[in-house]
Amino acid sequence: MSAMAHWKQISGNLSRISAGSRSNVWGVNSGGGIYRFTNDDANPWVNLPGGLSDISAAADGTVWGVNSNHQIYRYTGDQDSGHWKGIPGGLSKISAGSRSNVWGVNPGGDIYRFTNDDANPWVNVPGNLSDISAAADGTVWGVNSGGLIYRYTGDQP
Repeated sequence: MSAMAHWKQISGNLSRISAGSRSNVWGVNSGGGIYRFTNDDANPWVNLPGGLSDISAAADGTVWGVNSNHQIYRYTGDQDSGHWKGIPGGLSKISAGSRSNVWGVNPGGDIYRFTNDDANPWVNVPGNLSDISAAADGTVWGVNSGGLIYRYTGDQP
């Protein structure tokens, strides 16, 4: 049995992928192109305007991304002709667990949590991580540049 026997290959070529749910799957390719899964394996991807280097999709339909210049964007869908709303700040990695649980790290490893206020969007959380992952239930995990693993405990020790 091959190593990928339990996997179905879907046509296309992506460098980053995020699945918020069966019907909310997004990816970016090495050139920064943004793609959304059509839910049709025979014609799987639709290209959306813009360019991103990292993308994160949540089960509730929320989608966030960052580009190679560390600019932050939230998907607005049909609400906006450009499909993406720029959010102030600078992140290199982003993770959306839900509309209200969005986290990111900047190129220096500083950690930020979305405040749910576009006018004052980010609060710095103490620590240093190179990657972060937020879940729909509020769970947040991260790893640092040395490979050490951390789980966010909030106000708990």
